Amino acid sequence: MNPEVTSQAPKHHFLVIAAASRGARLFIKKALRQGHCVTALCRAVDDEAALARMQKLLAQTSLTKGEVAPADVPGELRASCLNILEAQTYERFLTSDASIDRVSCFVGVTGFRQMMSRSVMVYTQTIRALIQGMRASHWVEFFYHGSSGLEGPPGESRPQLPANFSPKWLLDLGLKVPAAQDCFESESLLAAAAVDGLKFTVFRPAWLTTACANRNYGYCFDTTSMDDGAFPLRDAKTTIGREDVAEEILRVATLPDHERAQWFGRGVYLVDRK
Repeated sequence: MNPEVTSQAPKHHFLVIAAASRGARLFIKKALRQGHCVTALCRAVDDEAALARMQKLLAQTSLTKGEVAPADVPGELRASCLNILEAQTYERFLTSDASIDRVSCFVGVTGFRQMMSRSVMVYTQTIRALIQGMRASHWVEFFYHGSSGLEGPPGESRPQLPANFSPKWLLDLGLKVPAAQDCFESESLLAAAAVDGLKFTVFRPAWLTTACANRNYGYCFDTTSMDDGAFPLRDAKTTIGREDVAEEILRVATLPDHERAQWFGRGVYLVDRK
């Protein structure tokens, strides 16, 4: 899960949505160490404050030893306070900076009140704005940190937790909360845009923890089951660390073209091995 990366590997420019979130900080710090450029979108009073905020957050973010070797020259960090819910934000960046060739998103609700509110639709609002911005500029590969709870390919999925989750009757209730429904609907928006040319991958991690990266996880595409598939759930836990998820998203986003293409349009369940 962790192939060697050298300083001669192709470098990319990531536009990172919700860059101040915990998973995004890990992703950004790893990307910069590998020599990739990052433009971070986060809340702040202005762009200068956004950059200062990200620099402070990254300085406080620790990485587990054993990741891929750093590049000879670290990547450049930029930041902006532009609204992630407005299509003009994405149109502006993609039109003005042709070097941006990847977009990654770590948007999410930030508390119980937002989770239960039917008026907070941060997932669909963000994805809808991104798609509109890309349509006005051009399509860019998109890597989405979503949520477990869906079975099936994006756009054809149904709410369902992996079979090894317990107690299932109680956890299934969580699939009905407004935030979960909004997150699931955002996958459908991506699937619809794929018809017009959007290349995307949705990552559906298991329950997230703050554990250090152990790099002992597995994945399966679109569906999960106890005994079948690329990674039977009898061999899996029900958790995964945020750092492992960030590392895997970055790994997939920087695969060679022919390997990366196999991930487009898929929902990828990530979970620790037993």
